[in-house]
Amino acid sequence: MPALSTNEAMNRLAKAVEQAKPTILAEIYAELFPEKPAAASPSAGGIAQHIRNGLEPEEIVDLWNVVFPGNRNVWYDEEDEKIHYNEEALGYAEAD
Repeated sequence: MPALSTNEAMNRLAKAVEQAKPTILAEIYAELFPEKPAAASPSAGGIAQHIRNGLEPEEIVDLWNVVFPGNRNVWYDEEDEKIHYNEEALGYAEAD
């Protein structure tokens, strides 16, 4: 059950962004700035710095799904203030 603090998650996202291909950078930029179209190719360094400057937990979860599409069940736990991912989804009990 992987869980990261929001700071750890932002650092992991920023490192991945710094190594991302230009096509992925455009998707990341669009996720971070949906109201602001990119005039040119977004800068990996600029996006990584924006991430390191701080994101809300909900923004981290949304961006995590773009940067790490192979990870599943990404969510923020307000009680322990951690980002969780790749956990088994809990099923609901069948009512008889």
